[in-house]
Amino acid sequence: MATPAQFYDALASEYHLLFGHWWAAAQWHGRVIADILAQRGVTEGRLLDCTCGIGTQALPLATLGYDVTATDVSQAAVDRARVEAAARGIDVDLSVCDLRELRDHVEGDFDVVVSCDNALPHLLTDEQLQRALHSVRACLRPAGLLLVSLRDYDALRRTRPDGVPISVHGEVGSRHGSGQAWRWSADAEYVDIELFTLTEDAAGSWRARSGTTRCRALTRAKLGSLLLSTGYTGVEWLMPDVGGHYQPIVIARA
Repeated sequence: MATPAQFYDALASEYHLLFGHWWAAAQWHGRVIADILAQRGVTEGRLLDCTCGIGTQALPLATLGYDVTATDVSQAAVDRARVEAAARGIDVDLSVCDLRELRDHVEGDFDVVVSCDNALPHLLTDEQLQRALHSVRACLRPAGLLLVSLRDYDALRRTRPDGVPISVHGEVGSRHGSGQAWRWSADAEYVDIELFTLTEDAAGSWRARSGTTRCRALTRAKLGSLLLSTGYTGVEWLMPDVGGHYQPIVIARA
């Protein structure tokens, strides 16, 4: 079983294959998050993306006027984010950091910290999550906002799906796609995810790669309780039909 760093190191060069068009999807992510922040009075300021990956949220948020610092546990993902930022002339301060050691790594206080795309569930115990949440809170100015998106595990734990069907994008001869196979623990507390990426060459031959990692199936009640126990207030959940994102979003204040 790969650690999160190993899993995303291996995926970094192919992360764009999870999308029909990665940069267009990233810009959509940025607009949705910026709209949610604007509704809460935050239209500018210092923003920290503490699980930035290849920059799917950090880069578009920088183009929308935020002063963005971004970190990730994966060196390969951060390296890819630097390439993507340079290609678009985007100024983002990028570095490698374990989420649990964030306060010791970044300088100053932030108006907003974001962690999107189901990153927090890679922390598999209450202790790991509490360490991370404490470290993030220490980076926020008083009443600063934390914004997290993750899968709707409340619903998924009830149905325990076998995975995510393969989706294919692009034109014949240069198509790409991805899919996932899931295996649940007996108590539905954890799910092992095998992620497949697929690419087609001009001759019509396909290449497939896969990697496996484990996530904790965090319920809203559990994450909300951990946020309150680590000093956050005003915990608010935005489901997709309200927040406009494809995953539930939780917002809390330092």
